[in-house]
Order: sequence, then C-alpha cells, then structure tokens
Amino acid sequence: MGNIGIVIADESNLKEWTDLALMLFPESSFEEEHDFHQKVLKSGKELGILYKKDDKYVGFMNLSIRHDYVNGTDTSPVVFIEAIYILPEYRQQGIAGKFISYAEGYAKQKGITQLASDCLTDNSLSEVFHKNCGFIEKERVICFVKDIDR
Repeated sequence: MGNIGIVIADESNLKEWTDLALMLFPESSFEEEHDFHQKVLKSGKELGILYKKDDKYVGFMNLSIRHDYVNGTDTSPVVFIEAIYILPEYRQQGIAGKFISYAEGYAKQKGITQLASDCLTDNSLSEVFHKNCGFIEKERVICFVKDIDR
C-alpha cells in the first residue's frame, strides 16, 4: 500500500477522475464530465494526471497543449493547466507541487518553454497557489457576452 504518486489517467481510472472533477465543477453532471474525459483520452493533445495516495485517488490535473494564443504568453505552443484539484484533506502535502513539476517535465519533453494557467478573479485560493508555484500574473481579463435576438 502506501504512497503511489502520479498516475496517468486512462479508462481504468476514468470514474475516479470524473468523481474528482465533479468536486471542482459541481455545476456539471457526471455524464458531462465523463464524456469530456473520454474525449481527453482520445484527443492526443490533452492529458489527465491523477494522484493516488494510500489506494485512493486524491487529486487530478488536466493539461493541454495549446497552439492558439494564451493570454500573457509569448511563445506557442504552451502547456496549459486546464484544471487542478486536490481533496481538501490532502492539501498542504506537496501534491499540487508534484503536479506542477510533472507539467514542467511534460512541457520540456515536448520542447515547450512556457506553462500557463488561469483562475477566476475571485478565486483567491487558486491565485495564491499559482503564485506560490512560481507563476507570474500577466493580466486580468473581463469577459463580455451579448445575446443576439434570433
């Protein structure tokens, strides 16, 4: 038993990956997240990483390789952290740092020199986490939408 560490997401842990994602995205349904993660597995441009400790999946991170412009970056492509989540009772144990180290190694392996991420402006926990991991805030964006009558 004991610590396992980083595990690459695949069909065998798809349910656990989806369950963790629902904790980060509670407005989503199991089916939506499950379908999304199945697409990630097939995409070739995205990667799911899980962290297993004492026979339990306790966190996940989704990575993508983005070729489109990513706010604040000056290279392309970049490795983008699409989502990262650790169960509250497993935080402050270095797991998220291991995820970031993995993402950096993944980027280097692909010849990519920038790692990017984002968070909502009111998510102070995520903001502090990113800054503690060495990310530098580059810009803040306000998004607008206007519905057009059909």
